[in-house]
Amino acid sequence: MCYTSEPPTPEYLFREQTVQIFSIRVRAPTDGLKWPLHVHGYVATRDSMDRNRNYLFRCARDNCQTLTQNDPFLLLTGPSRGVVFLDPITFEFQLKVKGKGESEDEMLAFGVFYYGDGNACARKLSMSIPHNRCTLEYEVALRPRSVEATISVKIVDGSWPENHRGQVVALTSGVDGEIVLLRSGDRELPVGSDGAIELSRRVVSVDLREKLTVAVDASLSGFLARGTAEFKPENYGTSHGVCDLGSCKIQVAVAWSLFVIVL
Repeated sequence: MCYTSEPPTPEYLFREQTVQIFSIRVRAPTDGLKWPLHVHGYVATRDSMDRNRNYLFRCARDNCQTLTQNDPFLLLTGPSRGVVFLDPITFEFQLKVKGKGESEDEMLAFGVFYYGDGNACARKLSMSIPHNRCTLEYEVALRPRSVEATISVKIVDGSWPENHRGQVVALTSGVDGEIVLLRSGDRELPVGSDGAIELSRRVVSVDLREKLTVAVDASLSGFLARGTAEFKPENYGTSHGVCDLGSCKIQVAVAWSLFVIVL
């Protein structure tokens, strides 16, 4: 959101090719590791913006994520800004499986790899990368002329339906697949006293020729209610829409920003 409130200055601010990360999945644990896995550590990228780590997953040992064979996806909390693709992107990872004591933790994946497939702008890719004791499967897509969309949601009328599970996803018209921003699972939906819903991740890359849709789902015993809000990308500023779930109305705010490249 660095340049959301500023009019674009052509010599400094750009629409850039970015990498949208949809999901990271742990597959085929080996060497004595078995499901469930209590995982902590991080996965991050470094790109052409500033070479700093941009965390996709970051989980402390005392708050590790439990992965099962039925749900082996890391709970992504990033990126904190769009991942710019001007030259190959570095993926860094250090994932451990929690043991009874810290000295008994076991390494699941450690190292780096480089992503540089610039020929896949129009489709989603699934990359299976073998690591120390598992395979990590990354679902990504290149977005050729994109801006950064930072999403927030807030209940502005009514209340969340009692005992219903919640999910917030983003979809873009150019690539199939949902970008999960929040999935409450069996936990209570994280709604603040002011109605704001705390998302796990907020940033999505959107090509200016596409449409962005934000969907909020409420489900109970197979019944699903979905409210959607649709947005046309902008170079800067904030757009607003409303998802109507019947029992409540949820305001969606999308802050748009261009990119500055530091050479």
